[in-house]
Amino acid sequence: MGTTTFSGPIKAGNISNTTGTTLGSDVKNIGSVIMSQSSTTELTHATTTATALGIIIPAKSQIIGMTIIVESLFTSSSTTTISVGNGSGDATDVSAAASVGATATSSVMSPAAVDVWTNTGTSDVELYGITIANSASAGSARIVVEYVQANNLTAN
Repeated sequence: MGTTTFSGPIKAGNISNTTGTTLGSDVKNIGSVIMSQSSTTELTHATTTATALGIIIPAKSQIIGMTIIVESLFTSSSTTTISVGNGSGDATDVSAAASVGATATSSVMSPAAVDVWTNTGTSDVELYGITIANSASAGSARIVVEYVQANNLTAN
């Protein structure tokens, strides 16, 4: 199968500008396409230091979702957590720690702070992940990030 790459951002809709008040004919309906990236690096029970995920989010993008996809169950009666950050020195400042217990096959992550997903800033952001194993002796997962490229929102 072929692959097509755009430099983006990609917008869709058929009315570019509002010139009146009639929906469907003269009110802007252009929206942004949601992008996603999956980590090329697995986070395992042994990923106890910040590790590059292979995910680079473009500047001025809005993160709208992060999900942990468990590929191999984490073995522990204690809860294992995974978090994501924007640097090798801090893998916890983009997402709050999310639980991946012994039966979890996926987990939805939430922002580490209220406005951290609103706008990634003026530079591309490389994401790092870390696992707090809490006695898990096996387990692995990947991170999937959904975002709107160059949405350019600013925090209030």
